[in-house]
Amino acid sequence: MRYRRNETLRYTFEEPLSAGFKLIKVDKKSVNSSMGSGSVIDISPGGMRLASDVHIPTSKTVHLFVATSLAGHDLSFTAEVIWMKPAHGQYHYGLDFIGDHQEEVIQALKKHNQIKDKKTPEG
Repeated sequence: MRYRRNETLRYTFEEPLSAGFKLIKVDKKSVNSSMGSGSVIDISPGGMRLASDVHIPTSKTVHLFVATSLAGHDLSFTAEVIWMKPAHGQYHYGLDFIGDHQEEVIQALKKHNQIKDKKTPEG
């Protein structure tokens, strides 16, 4: 699966979401790293952009376990690192979800927008 920046539903957060992640596979070898911290910059039903101070090698196939919370929904994903670029003193990673998380992401984003709309003053 390729990282699709132009996916129809890609939501960029005004305030990035806190996230934890760990490496679970490098190439075809299972690993169990300690949890790292990062933030979710944007998300779509097929993937996300994760920012972190941790440098993850992209010369190999790397799978991550990522956990975050959105609008009271605890979300966790297994994802493949597709690309990396330095940005603002951190590293930004394009991640492709492994497995189907489409409905889970859409429901969490709908709830997030409902909460956000209630906080926005009319006028």
